[in-house]
Amino acid sequence: MSSETEHRGAGRGADSRSESDEGVLRAKYADYCSAQLTEVFLSLADERIYEIVEEEAREQEIGPGELGFKAMVRLATKRLRESVPLPDFETWRSDYETAPEQYEKYLMGLWRQRSEEDAREAD
Repeated sequence: MSSETEHRGAGRGADSRSESDEGVLRAKYADYCSAQLTEVFLSLADERIYEIVEEEAREQEIGPGELGFKAMVRLATKRLRESVPLPDFETWRSDYETAPEQYEKYLMGLWRQRSEEDAREAD
């Protein structure tokens, strides 16, 4: 028979694995969403990207002189995130757990780095 201490220790290990699994799933979800946005971004003509950036900059009242490359990418990504239909995490998680092979092909691998960083922070 196992002692109560051993049982509690096993529970902590299970909790840790559960948190780790949750972290991996969230990292994969972020990776999936990034991949979807990247695919849309790369499919756009340069002119359309500039239009999106200009529209978003006007909405945020950012002047043209304030727009470096990173700011332009950030503005375009924000606008795409608002317009590209992506599932919320819980919907994605349910679908992913049912058929992970349907999603794995869209992952860019960024989730590995993110889940490793999360694991280091937990230590």
